[in-house]
Amino acid sequence: MVKPQLVELNFRQKLTGSAAELLRKLKELQGELKSLEQEGVDTSSITPIAKQLIDSTVVNHKDRGVRIYAACCIADILRLYAPEAPYTEKNLKIIFKFFTIELAHISDPKGTYFSMYYYLLESLSAVRSIALITYLKNADEIMIDLVKSMFDAVRPEQEKNVQICISELLRCIVEEAEALPQDIVDTILAQFLHREKFSNPAAYRLACDLGTQCTEKLQRYVCQYFSDILSTADGREFKRKELEDFRTVHKLVVEINSASPALLLNVIPQLEEELKLADVTIRSLATQSLGIMFAEKSSQLPTQYESTWKAWLQRRNDKVPQVRLIWVESLVDLIKTHGTLAKELREGLEQKIVDPDERIRAATCKVIGEFDYETSLHHIQKSTLTQVGHRCRDKKKSVSKEAINALSVLYSQAYPEIENGTQASISQFGWMPSAILHAVYVNDVEVFTYVDSAVFSTLFPPHGSATSRTRRLVTAFAALDDKGRTGLLSVLKRSIETRSAMAVFLRLLQQQQESISSNPEGAEEIDNKIGSIIKIISDRLPEPAKCSLLLHKYVKFHDEQLFKSISDCMDSSLSVKEIRKAGKDTLSRIESIAPPALEVFTILIQRISLTIANSEILSELINNVADSEEYRGVSGELLRVISTVIPDIFKTNLVRITSLLHDKEFAGASDSLHTLAEFAKQFPNSVPADAKAKSTLQSFLERGSVVQASHATIVLASIPDNEKMCMAIVQAISDRLDVTSERLLIDLTILSKMAQYCPQAFEACSSEVVSFIIKKLITTNISSQKDMYPPEYDWVEKNDLDQYTLSKIMGLKVLVNRAIALLSRNPELAQEAARPVFKLLWTIITHKGEVAQEQNTNAVLKGYLRLNAARFILKLTRDRPEYEKMVSVHEYVQLALCSQDPIYRVRQGITSRIMKYIHAKGLHVRYLAVLILAAHEPELEGRTEIRRFLTNLSRSQEIADNKLMMNELTIARVLHLLANHPDFAPRGARDDNVFSDDTDDHTLDDINLATRYIEYYLEAMANAENVSLIFYIVSMLKTVKFASPNERTRNLYILSDLAQYLIQEKCRPHNWILASYPGQVRLPRELFTPLGQSETSVEISKKNYLSQEWVRAREHKTERRPKQLAAPAPLEKKMGQASKRRSRSPSSSGEGHEDGQVDSDGEQSDSAGRGRGNKGVKRSKKAKTTERPPVEPTRRMASRAAKAKTVYAETNVGESGEDSS
Repeated sequence: MVKPQLVELNFRQKLTGSAAELLRKLKELQGELKSLEQEGVDTSSITPIAKQLIDSTVVNHKDRGVRIYAACCIADILRLYAPEAPYTEKNLKIIFKFFTIELAHISDPKGTYFSMYYYLLESLSAVRSIALITYLKNADEIMIDLVKSMFDAVRPEQEKNVQICISELLRCIVEEAEALPQDIVDTILAQFLHREKFSNPAAYRLACDLGTQCTEKLQRYVCQYFSDILSTADGREFKRKELEDFRTVHKLVVEINSASPALLLNVIPQLEEELKLADVTIRSLATQSLGIMFAEKSSQLPTQYESTWKAWLQRRNDKVPQVRLIWVESLVDLIKTHGTLAKELREGLEQKIVDPDERIRAATCKVIGEFDYETSLHHIQKSTLTQVGHRCRDKKKSVSKEAINALSVLYSQAYPEIENGTQASISQFGWMPSAILHAVYVNDVEVFTYVDSAVFSTLFPPHGSATSRTRRLVTAFAALDDKGRTGLLSVLKRSIETRSAMAVFLRLLQQQQESISSNPEGAEEIDNKIGSIIKIISDRLPEPAKCSLLLHKYVKFHDEQLFKSISDCMDSSLSVKEIRKAGKDTLSRIESIAPPALEVFTILIQRISLTIANSEILSELINNVADSEEYRGVSGELLRVISTVIPDIFKTNLVRITSLLHDKEFAGASDSLHTLAEFAKQFPNSVPADAKAKSTLQSFLERGSVVQASHATIVLASIPDNEKMCMAIVQAISDRLDVTSERLLIDLTILSKMAQYCPQAFEACSSEVVSFIIKKLITTNISSQKDMYPPEYDWVEKNDLDQYTLSKIMGLKVLVNRAIALLSRNPELAQEAARPVFKLLWTIITHKGEVAQEQNTNAVLKGYLRLNAARFILKLTRDRPEYEKMVSVHEYVQLALCSQDPIYRVRQGITSRIMKYIHAKGLHVRYLAVLILAAHEPELEGRTEIRRFLTNLSRSQEIADNKLMMNELTIARVLHLLANHPDFAPRGARDDNVFSDDTDDHTLDDINLATRYIEYYLEAMANAENVSLIFYIVSMLKTVKFASPNERTRNLYILSDLAQYLIQEKCRPHNWILASYPGQVRLPRELFTPLGQSETSVEISKKNYLSQEWVRAREHKTERRPKQLAAPAPLEKKMGQASKRRSRSPSSSGEGHEDGQVDSDGEQSDSAGRGRGNKGVKRSKKAKTTERPPVEPTRRMASRAAKAKTVYAETNVGESGEDSS
């Protein structure tokens, strides 16, 4: 076979001359070399010129053109000679240094010789002649420089083919190198760092390509790189610089996992080992890094490295909160991207919601709030979300905030599906507004802010059409439970209260500006009023002192523009769009003139802006009531709720509402009447008073239900100059009163409202009505009432009460309403009228509800009579000092003991009413001591609720400007109550009913039971600031005696010494200092009188009345057990003992708390139900209530093991929906 003719290089010129001449020659040479084919050239003809090209005068020439053309010529020669080269190793080192320098210019695509730089790059990468560098000895430095140069040269704006060539060039080096220098590995890995990733994305992509294409080659080097660093983590302390390096390394692992996970083949096990190290920082870094890596969308790590996955899961229980926190925060992306892993993560997620550390609980709630709708629907269990609902009432505000925010966001995401009726969404998310609104029961101003924000911004956002916003409100309201609806009412009330305060604030600011010019003398008085209203506003905000300061500063910047925009926010006649604009304008203006006040005004503007209840919403609701069968009922209820809070916005809709009532078939009559009644209470002169309206209202008295008759009566009684009609109604009812009448309950309801709203009409027949109620209704029983309930029943649901029982309760209400109404019109007549009412109520209490002559009252009726008698006494004395004075100390003690009634609903109803009135600052401070008797409440729910109320009350008093020692003096009243408690009577006095101070027969159990009351008070109301004062007050009790000679003063001294001991005991673990109190304290005069200066008083003050046997037992017990401030001590004693028999009421079907269950406040459930009796008896699992014990005065409280859904304590009257008091 004839060999083909080889082509020889024609170029024979010397590479010398000027730069221009040399450049011309090189261009000519490069053109010829470029045209030659590798297999058809006579390489010997190239050898002479090859040597000239590497001459220093060429490769080091100052002209860029000369150098790049020379480089391209050399690259062509390497191509033609491949796989050999016409150069020595020394020459090749010169060449590759030369190439490195020239290739750096590839970064400039606009350069003069860019095409030649690209030619050089393409030639080296395509022919792979760059591989020659890997065969050179001691050429690592050149190789490193070349690799670094390429990473520096690559740019995002470069054409794709340039980046491909660079990638191929580096790939060739990596693949061909027998051993990669560490600096090259470092350079490649450095590109994965976050800062490099974003400063030069092209270099990052180049590193990713190398990691993907050269996985097998790089794995060993990557593993060694991390091993060298991570292996130093065990058993030593690190300097700050070293820790920063460790953080960088872990970030690098995360980035490599995202781009080229295969490179980390042997690195993951090293991270697993880090999870087990003692160093918290390293453990945290490993937990965080693996969490991110597991969450990668394409990640298969949980299955590829099962042991690592399991080790990471265990970090949820790490002893260090920081690690648990990192674990929790990793769950967001992990569950979103890998829903299949949710099953393994659910348990940990639920555990962290109740983690002991508040940061973990808050973070877990935040994580759950960051899930999208699909994730939270399909991969998060409802039980987990329910736990978040419980956290809305967490003791720690940070947790409450995140929980409330999480639920509001999840509900908002799910609302479109809820509105469409998707059952899965309704079940999973529909309850969330209730859980959020339950948080108002925490009774904390900061939590109120979180709830308000959720309600106004997320649950019911102020955007969209009026119809869509109304439908959203109706949909959510329909799903609210009773507490949720009360919570919404609280939000609306707070909004209106803030709105009223802001209106006064603005008005005073206007007066201030006017007085500066017109009445300088009155400016000081206005300034004082401004200070007072600022305090009212600030007290309802978080950090009152700071808010007050900011509002005072705002006064200086207030102007007409702000006055108008803030006023517009409160204008109920404006559209939501206009209100929102006014709010934005206000906040924008505040931000520009007083930035520090922006946060305060954001809360205020949110509260005062009527975006939920305004004229637009009202019109839509009325349309629903009139025309929509689907939404009529809920819309009517909403109208009723709104009317109780914001009746003034109904002015423009009264005619429409009244016209609806004319239709006898109108299904929404009850709610519409309620709405009209609420409006009439506030604006009687605006009520429609035409003949047709009166006739329609009177028809409801004759043919309507109890509810309808009640509301219609309020409207009729409120109409001005309508006394004649009201008197005729009262007279007609008075004439037909009969205990056997089917209309008795309705007639008494009408009389109750007439007595309250039109007393002048009621007084015309008051004698007959009062006589009937006392003589024929309350103190007499009809024969059939005895058998209305089975003998074993002692309580039924309010809706199951018979008409006769409801009539008796309503009869009491008539008497009470009359006494209250008369007090403002005729105080002397009122007190005369109130005496028989008080006498009747006290008789009910002292006779345990049995006041009938026949002595055959059924247990259910007696329970309801006891409850309502106590609550009516509280109602009479609320804000009425004239009636408060009519309650003696002895009667007060009897009322206090009602809070330990055998039936849970009775005692819960009484204590809840006391808390409500005290919160409203309407009840005498002495009733605060009654709540301490809940210390032995068998029900955890009731015990915890009262303690939380007391704690919040104590905190509010701490920040009050006017401290009246209300909380501290309560201890004196508590000890007075305990001293007169029938269960703390000395044994002889208990048996013989003898109250002698000479008797000293208190057992250790007696003292233990009293101890729990004092501990309960200290847990709720004592703190480092007031403990010295409390101790001083307690010690002062040994300088006084009881004002009444019938009271056991010796008991007081025993309790004083006991309280002093317990206070000192509490101070020790808390490191509280018991300093001498410098001030003076005046004990309640009605309870105590001074002993004076005598030998007896000195003897009493020195003597320790506390049993030393009890002290020794206490100290021994304290040494042996850990501190536990939980449920009452497990004593089978008198106070708090369970009943011997269970109730068989229709609703006693559920199960109670299990033993040892811990609630959200850390208090242990007392399933044993410690009531009060002489002997310890086991409580039946289904026991709800109990009969009175046969031995008196020892009392007992029964736990309700079966908790009915209905709150019995809110005793309603028949269908009326009205509270019995």
